[in-house]
Amino acid sequence: GKYLVLPSGELHIRDVTPEDGTKSYQCRTKHRLTGETRLSATKGRLVITDPVGSSSPKFASLETGKSYQFRSGNSLVLSCSAQSHPVPTYRWYKFIEGSNKKQAVILDDRIKQVSGTLIIREAKVDDSGKYLCVVNNSVGGESVETVLTVTAPLNAIVEPTIQTVDFGRPATLTCNYEGNPVKTISWLKDGKRLSSHDGRVLRIDSVRKEDKGMYQCFVRNEQESAQGSAELKLGGRFEPPHIKEYFNDNTMQPGVSLHLKCIASGNPTPEINWELDSKRLSSTERLRIGQHITMAGEVVSYLNISSVHTNDGGHYRCVAVSKVGTAEHTAHLNVYGLPFIRPMDKKNIVSGENLFVTCPVAGYPLESITWERDNRQLPINRKQKVFPNGTLIIENVERSSDQATYTCVARNAQGHTAKGNLEVQVMV
Repeated sequence: GKYLVLPSGELHIRDVTPEDGTKSYQCRTKHRLTGETRLSATKGRLVITDPVGSSSPKFASLETGKSYQFRSGNSLVLSCSAQSHPVPTYRWYKFIEGSNKKQAVILDDRIKQVSGTLIIREAKVDDSGKYLCVVNNSVGGESVETVLTVTAPLNAIVEPTIQTVDFGRPATLTCNYEGNPVKTISWLKDGKRLSSHDGRVLRIDSVRKEDKGMYQCFVRNEQESAQGSAELKLGGRFEPPHIKEYFNDNTMQPGVSLHLKCIASGNPTPEINWELDSKRLSSTERLRIGQHITMAGEVVSYLNISSVHTNDGGHYRCVAVSKVGTAEHTAHLNVYGLPFIRPMDKKNIVSGENLFVTCPVAGYPLESITWERDNRQLPINRKQKVFPNGTLIIENVERSSDQATYTCVARNAQGHTAKGNLEVQVMV
């Protein structure tokens, strides 16, 4: 028809004639909830002028850089009104998402064009995007962009909702969502944000035991959010190692026999390794390590020393290892005797990291375990921390100030001492 009322409250009049200048116009509003109506207190009139010469299309300032937001399912109107003589032609285009290319809007029963106004019935989310109205006459042309956002309530589900994956196999979780606009997508695992994932698809190349749990996908915009959840389970035939029986701290005289035992379960059956002060142990003439598997599928491992020496004291650890994970147990053995420090391997550390080392000391009882550098007892600055058990920590190591040889000193009440050197090399 001749008149078109836009949701913004604008009135568009097509093919203006002198007769339109003789009329007055008022607008009436209606409250959505109460139904109350009001008529504008003033009236509007058109001033019709005869064109003087020819002019290219010109837009009113209100026409430039518009953005509209409508809910899906409603009808909407995109206006494009220019002044010119001769009367111009109008053509609407829509930009292809993510590019500067555009294509003409296809008009059909749902999308119509009346003069320069584009009318879209039963708007869809797919109608969202950037539109361009191009106006031309014989004198020149002009164009204006309009951004349209068709909103729809957000909804999200994660598929599959329950997934059982064998250890080492890949897993994929997909966040399928509806609604518009979606500004952000984020993932949580067991309630904690996964900062490395922000897309629709979450991929785990090789599932480990720590990957099992509940996953959530959140989609958000300025007005609302929605979330879906799924559970990732580890394949039933796998069970991480578990140490069922272990040994305790002990203090003993030299010359007696030592027997340590660890029993571990798991599927696949784990292998048990032994360490003394974080160094791997293997069988010798005095020290025997062995293991066997029971009918129940548990692994029994033992460490026997036929006649303990003072320097056998320290922190003993059994470590159960399989492809599904690890489990470990540590206890301390004291053997009466003079202080003794096992040799320490050279320590290479990257600049900026923290150095953490525990002196591998034996002998019992001991009065003190200290660290020195250049015959000065540590700490000598705020970066260094020394603990009574012989642990040395140096924070934020630097080559210029921390690369050196450090000496651990173990002392008993009778004044007997043992010393061991540690060379620290800082890599830049």
